[in-house]
Amino acid sequence: MRKQKKDVFATAGVVASLFLFASTAFFATLQAREVEYRLNVAEKQVHFSDKVVMGIGINGSIPAPVLRFREGDTAVIHVKNSLDQPTSLHWHGLLVPPLQDGVPYISFLPIQPHATKTYRFPIRQAGTYWYHSHTGLQEQQGLYGAIVISPRKHDVSSVSEHVVMLSDWADRAPSATMRLLRRGSEYMGVRKKTAQSLLGAWKTERIAQFWKREAMRMPPMDLADVAYDAFLINGQPSSVFNARAGDTVKLRIVNGGTSTNFHLQYAGGPMTIVSADGQDVRPYRLNEPLFIAVAETYDVIVKVPENGSYEFASTAQDGSGRASLWIGSGEKHAAAPMPQPFVYDPMKMFGWKKMLALTPAGTMGITDSSVSMGMHDQPGSNMKMQGMKVSASPAMANAMPKAGMPKMGNMSQIHNNPKRWYDFLLREDAARFSKLAKGGVASTLRPFPPYKHLKSIHKTSFENSSPVREVRLTLDGDMNRYIWMFNNQILKPGNDIKINEGEVVRFIFINRTMMHHPLHLHGHFFRVINGQGDYSPLKHTVNVAPMETTAIEFKANEKGDWFFHCHLLYHVKAGMARVVRYNNFTASADVEANRGAIYHNSWYLFGFADVLSNMSQGAVRYENAAHIFTLEWEAGWQGVQGTEWETQFTYDRYFNRFTSVFAGVYMEGLNASREADRLIAGIRYLLPLNLSTSAWVGSDGEARITLGRELMLTPRLSVFGDLEYDTLDYWSTQAGLSYMLNQYASATALWDSNYGVGAGVTISF
Repeated sequence: MRKQKKDVFATAGVVASLFLFASTAFFATLQAREVEYRLNVAEKQVHFSDKVVMGIGINGSIPAPVLRFREGDTAVIHVKNSLDQPTSLHWHGLLVPPLQDGVPYISFLPIQPHATKTYRFPIRQAGTYWYHSHTGLQEQQGLYGAIVISPRKHDVSSVSEHVVMLSDWADRAPSATMRLLRRGSEYMGVRKKTAQSLLGAWKTERIAQFWKREAMRMPPMDLADVAYDAFLINGQPSSVFNARAGDTVKLRIVNGGTSTNFHLQYAGGPMTIVSADGQDVRPYRLNEPLFIAVAETYDVIVKVPENGSYEFASTAQDGSGRASLWIGSGEKHAAAPMPQPFVYDPMKMFGWKKMLALTPAGTMGITDSSVSMGMHDQPGSNMKMQGMKVSASPAMANAMPKAGMPKMGNMSQIHNNPKRWYDFLLREDAARFSKLAKGGVASTLRPFPPYKHLKSIHKTSFENSSPVREVRLTLDGDMNRYIWMFNNQILKPGNDIKINEGEVVRFIFINRTMMHHPLHLHGHFFRVINGQGDYSPLKHTVNVAPMETTAIEFKANEKGDWFFHCHLLYHVKAGMARVVRYNNFTASADVEANRGAIYHNSWYLFGFADVLSNMSQGAVRYENAAHIFTLEWEAGWQGVQGTEWETQFTYDRYFNRFTSVFAGVYMEGLNASREADRLIAGIRYLLPLNLSTSAWVGSDGEARITLGRELMLTPRLSVFGDLEYDTLDYWSTQAGLSYMLNQYASATALWDSNYGVGAGVTISF
């Protein structure tokens, strides 16, 4: 009897277990949803500044609509392309199958004009993310929006939420911006009033530092490349969130800017970070501005004080503008203005050995050989290692908790810059402000990202048994030609990063430039090695500060082909990208057949022409990253019989911003007759003090050496000169002044040793 009773209970237990399993499966099925969106990509007329121009919106909106899901859902997103050009959408930070990632020629073919594509993927995470075009430069035209994913478990907290989408806007067509950057021009700095000049260095009492930087062959430090017409929060320069007094609010912040890092401040009190890139972190209370790099997201908690509306301010890192979100209602309380960057007070990097180095990497003290030996692998600043000094290191900037926001009255951190009689010449100069934050790129008043304080709420470390692959990537660039690279190479066939499924991949980023680079890996979260050990935070985008090393690592468990790139839009367009490829993975046949398109190296045509009373000279260049074709001419008629002229057509092979070699043909003549021609071959090299040199030898034995440079006296006024020695014609010289009128024209006066003094206009195109 006892045995029978036991069997009955056992049977009942099995039935109950089956019922519980079936019930759980049933309710799980009820909870699992297909969430469907229909998105129409189309042109949209916008008026973000003083001009009405065309942008690209989704469902008639810039930014695009917020997409909301719950963890465990299946996303079904129908994207109709109503443009007359291909488009795409990438789900930034979402773990999706590789074929759904939305990068043309890596995961799929672009959505053709007037076609529709359906994306379908499971929602495997919760948090704040975003989406944007990965076709050309469409993101700059407005093709971006936020994604909010609720956790699987229902959040019963009373905290209200608000999406804060940050962005930048330029009325200029993105292709024109890219061409202007490649052309090399001081116009962007003049346009956003952050230019640097000899007079600006004099006013800020940094004339010695100015010449030391010139001796090191470094361009002026630039915190941002592009001059924008507006900075926006949720598509507006100023907007309102009517939260109630006393409320606790979660702000889901997305930096959807294309080239702008922001400093964030809240007038209502400190912000508490609770999530970074969609992943929860242990709450950290900030008592300083929050630096958010391009493509990053943060969830922060703020309190709405009584009696008023409090500004949440988003200030461009270079100080060229800001956008505002007013939280609450009533009397407005503005956030304190961010101290302006003191770009004339850079890292003290001067050294005779570095000044005389043969390569750009050598002048930075981070040579290829020292990189290959692992001398810069340790995360942190590379300045002390090279004997460089800085007023306040980035580590200090991130590790100085304060009782409140930095005060402008803290004079130990502020450089006073009093008014001078010549200030009218510096209206577009970075020296125009009366107060500047000391420390250049590493000011304690202008902190770097808060990575040091981010700590995951769960262990993120990997088991020791996994094999480890280490990949070193130097971050390199040429600001004058606007080329950005990893390991001194742009994206091209043959430099994909190959990895194996199951291994731990550790990327070591060594920044050899003076710019911030936010680096994004598609399809994965990675650990940022920040001193938190097993609890290192997970992110999908990490900012690498100037002259710093940053290390990340991830488990290779998302088999596929994935894009990895700097998320400054014009940097990735200029070549700062790689394809991360899992071995033994093959993309679809149509993608493989068109894979070469991702490596396209764009060509650009530009030039200048001096049209003067005594002579004309100029050049037309057609170039991509490594190859340069140049047609140069000079013709003079003042003080000589007839019109003397010379022209040369050359091909340059570019190696780095110091060195290129060239070959071509040279011709000269009088009036309509050609008197001589020869083949030439030579080298161009940048000497200390930014002196440009070229030397060639002709097929007839003639040789020529040229030395020249341009110096910005003020943001618009420059002095330039050339000294030339030719074995047949001996010495000739030029000296002149040029005043920038706009991005296309300058007024020019020129003295030439052969053709005397003249004046006219320089046309740039």
